Amino acid sequence: MKILIVDDSPRRYAKLLASLTPTFVDRDDIDVRVCANDARDALRDKHYDLMIIDILLPLRADEDPSERHSQDLLIEITEFGDLCKPNLIVGLTADRELGRKVEPVFKERLWTVVIYSDDNDAWTQQIAKCVEWIVDKGRRASRPSYGVDLVVLCALAEPELRAVLRLPWEWSAARPLDELLFVHDGKFSYGGKDYTVAAASCSRMGMVSSALVASRLIEKLRPRVIAMTGICAAVRGKAQLGDVLLADPSWDWQSGKRARLEDKSSFAISPHQLDVDPGIRTRFEALKGDRSKLSAIADAWQGNVPGQLKLIVGPVASGSAVLADQGLVPEIQAQHREVCGIEMEAYGVYSAAAFAEAPKPLFFSMKAACDFADSSKNNDYQSYAAYTSAKVLELFIERYMSDFKMQTT
Repeated sequence: MKILIVDDSPRRYAKLLASLTPTFVDRDDIDVRVCANDARDALRDKHYDLMIIDILLPLRADEDPSERHSQDLLIEITEFGDLCKPNLIVGLTADRELGRKVEPVFKERLWTVVIYSDDNDAWTQQIAKCVEWIVDKGRRASRPSYGVDLVVLCALAEPELRAVLRLPWEWSAARPLDELLFVHDGKFSYGGKDYTVAAASCSRMGMVSSALVASRLIEKLRPRVIAMTGICAAVRGKAQLGDVLLADPSWDWQSGKRARLEDKSSFAISPHQLDVDPGIRTRFEALKGDRSKLSAIADAWQGNVPGQLKLIVGPVASGSAVLADQGLVPEIQAQHREVCGIEMEAYGVYSAAAFAEAPKPLFFSMKAACDFADSSKNNDYQSYAAYTSAKVLELFIERYMSDFKMQTT
């Protein structure tokens, strides 16, 4: 394995290096960099299994350290493609208060944070245990490969999964994936290339169910891409009935802390947003311009059509309850003023995919609006929305699946 240490006080690692070599790693496979810019140079040329980074880090070797430089480096590693992303990242700090201060940026990008101490070697033992675990994991099994190319997950069998199973993808009868979940296997060919697909639905609506089912599908089928289709509510002024919404980002709008102060109940929101891969977003944006294909999808529907079929990329909030109260929409808009849709499952799927073990799938949700989440809510356009969502997925996959297969290889 290869390790990168980024710290402007490298001498404090002497005991750690002695404990790691030669049992777990060769000394030549441990690189040490003393500033953020030197770390960037290392990460441009080499992939590391583990990176240990001091939370207080100078930008250049002759400058003062600051948590801002380590934050910027982590964001660049995890959100942009210029640097090789280490498999795991451990943060190091001697300041517990600083650790709490930077937690919002660090907690989603680090494997763990280790507290450094001059008084004892507990921190070196903790890092050594992390290295031992990585090595042992590699010995137990080789890196798994992808399985199916695409998994499609729907909240319910009717009308959402039914619309997906009407796509011309040579679907088989449902088979049990485990004691609780059944899937349909299919296959399709585009551009002279063959692809495999599986489709399933949750037993009930909501983020808990979608997260559990998505986790089982990812674990057992190892898809390159997992997509969610189906129906959602539109926010008036941001989307119209029938529009297909790519949820970017997705979050749980009910996440936060409810408290009582002076006999009044208050709620402090704490949304955690998950974005789709930029490659998904840019391709969906490109698809928006194909008016002829989108019109053909709407024209083929045997029933009432609410208007011109459009594709929208924007924030879509997830919640654990069916929303039929327009008065709650401003509360959700306060969390993201551009929110264009509200539904119940996408954040669960995004979370399952984002925190899955390698090989991680790309993930997205493209649901179509069937109501406005108010008292006029009805079922008039549910079947149409399920249909357009599935057909736009078909068009999207037909255009771009070969790109994703190359990207995730």
